[in-house]
This record gives sequence, C-alpha cells and structure tokens, in this order.
Amino acid sequence: MNNGTAERKGKGATAAAANALRSSSSRILGITLIATSVLLFVVAFATGFLPFELTSLVSFVLGVALLAVELEPRARLSLAADSMLGYLQSLDGALKALHLAGKATYVPRGDQVKMVIGEEGTGRAVALPPVGAGLVDEIAGELGEMTEKGMEFFRLWLPRTLVENLSAAGEVKASSEGSRVEVSMSKPFVRRLCIDPFVTSNVCCRMGCPLAGAVAQSLAVTTGKDVLFEKCEYDPRSQTAKTYLTTD
Repeated sequence: MNNGTAERKGKGATAAAANALRSSSSRILGITLIATSVLLFVVAFATGFLPFELTSLVSFVLGVALLAVELEPRARLSLAADSMLGYLQSLDGALKALHLAGKATYVPRGDQVKMVIGEEGTGRAVALPPVGAGLVDEIAGELGEMTEKGMEFFRLWLPRTLVENLSAAGEVKASSEGSRVEVSMSKPFVRRLCIDPFVTSNVCCRMGCPLAGAVAQSLAVTTGKDVLFEKCEYDPRSQTAKTYLTTD
C-alpha cells in the first residue's frame, strides 16, 4: 500500500515536471512570436514590403493565441525553434535588401536595448528591436530588475535562469576575460536551428538566433555597455552551442 502510494507520488511529480517544461515551452514560443511580429512590422515599415507586414500579423495572432489559450500541454521546444526559421530568413533578406551586412551590436538606450546593424566601412546603420527581446522579457520576469547589475550578476544568474526557470538549455556556463565574454549552452532548445545551413551561414555569424540574441541583450542590460556579437559555434556531437561577445 505504502509502496503504491509512493509510486503514484513519484509518477505525479514526474508528470508535474513535464507539464512545467511544456508550459515554459509554450510561453517561450508565444512571446518569441509576438516579439518577432514587432520586429517584422518594423522591417515592413522600413522596406514597404507587404509580405513582411502580413507575416508580422500572423506571428502576432499565433503568439497571442499561445499565451491566451491553454495550449501549454501540447507545446514543444522543437516547435518554438522551427517557428523561428522563417522569420530569421525574412529578416536576413530585408537587411540584405538594405545593404546592411555588418555584425549586430546590442546597444543600451535608456531602459531599452537596440540591435544596431550597419554597412561595413560606410558608417550607415539601422537600429531594430533585438531578435531575442521576448526571451529577455522572460528572463527579466524571473530575475527582476537587471539594469547595470554587473558582470558577476550576468555570469551567475543568467545561466541559472535559462536552465532552472525557462528550461531553455540543459546546462549554461558564462565566462569573461577582459572585454570578451563566452557563453556555452548544452542542448539549447534552438539546436535544430544550429544545424540549419541558412542559419549557420547568415545568422550565427552576424546577430545570433533569438536565444543567442537574448544572451547578448541581457549582457548589454546588466553591464550597461555596448555588446558586439562576434559569432556562434555549435558542436553537433556534444550538442553544445557557444556564443562569443565583446563588450565596449
């Protein structure tokens, strides 16, 4: 009898943990879609390209649906990653149409952070909402006020939040030496993007996916410094992604 009760409790705890993970997955997906819709709307306004505006509207509606309707038990992190690919392709196409091929810099401006991408050698640049803004809102919701808390706060609390609160990766480590910062993420939920040829060629070397972008934006918030996105690397054998950043 006692053994049966203990077994039921164990199964109940496992189910609760699984539901918590799925709930976090749905929340991440919903917020990411809404943040992406804002980004695409800005790009649509800048380029006057109607498909971006339509895609922005669809993204917003889906994001609101995931947050407003009880869909958490059926959401998966892999779906969240897959849903980002089309938006990253649209953003990359818009930036190329504007002849903006430089690396992204995450720049604190008041209580916000802008993702600034310029045309190399010309001084011309455009400021956009960061690709990981929705995830940063989730991180801030767990940590509270993050503004200029310092590098030690970033190294200690960002990894814990991504792993324990948001289930965005299996393990996260952050280290810094001088102005260079390295963040290693084991089994990140975006790892399906990490092996996509388009993403590795156009995104990982310029601005990062929403998860890497959220890391860069969080670093800009906590240090109050401009953060240059250097690159991301992914090892498919260990399923580990590394993001390299430089603070100014």
